[in-house]
Amino acid sequence: MTRRRLRLPEAIALIATALPALASPTETTPADSPFAAMRSSAHEFGSSVKRGSVEIGHRVQQGTRQAGQQLHSGIHQMGNGIHRWWNGVRTGLAHA
Repeated sequence: MTRRRLRLPEAIALIATALPALASPTETTPADSPFAAMRSSAHEFGSSVKRGSVEIGHRVQQGTRQAGQQLHSGIHQMGNGIHRWWNGVRTGLAHA
């Protein structure tokens, strides 16, 4: 393993353990302290992730809906084509 691979799990574990502690409000921390700034950043990061995931969810939902409509339209057109062809075959056989 490379050093980069060894460091990534450690960083993820540090973030996972530190963010909840920094995000919880404490009355003993002054508003201008580095911990308050980190806590504010953690809240902003969480809000940003939430907004991003909601936006991605809406885009996926919209894309899925459009794909379903296009599939429905394509199947409908294909069915109409087969129906016209079959009517032509029946008419040709009736005249023969």
